[in-house]
Amino acid sequence: MDATHRTRLVKQRALAKASLTRMQSFIDTCKRKLNDIQFRFDELPNIYNKFETAQCELELSDDIDHSLDRQQFEDQYFEVKAKFNELLHPVVEPPRSRHSSPRSSFSGNSNNTRRSHVSSHIRLPTIALPTFEGNT
Repeated sequence: MDATHRTRLVKQRALAKASLTRMQSFIDTCKRKLNDIQFRFDELPNIYNKFETAQCELELSDDIDHSLDRQQFEDQYFEVKAKFNELLHPVVEPPRSRHSSPRSSFSGNSNNTRRSHVSSHIRLPTIALPTFEGNT
């Protein structure tokens, strides 16, 4: 690979890294409007593709090992993407009922005990069943 082509690819990769760093700075500031967040989140795949294009060509054509650059970019990219996802889709835990315990509901027999405990406090309406006298 000639030096000019290599320099061009390194610059393209650096531009993608700079864009991602600006995205991270945006998330870390307090200026967050939902539309701004969504528009910037939608731009993340373009930044990744720009980096990927330059990085792949460098890795395929250059004798220098560029794997550390890829690892650092991917770590930062997925961290930023996760933060965007948390902002766009916050996880809201349902309120606990007064009968639930802080332990997981998947804890074996304690779940059955809790279920029977809760059901003992529930009163269902009385249902009158028809009676059969034996005559058709």
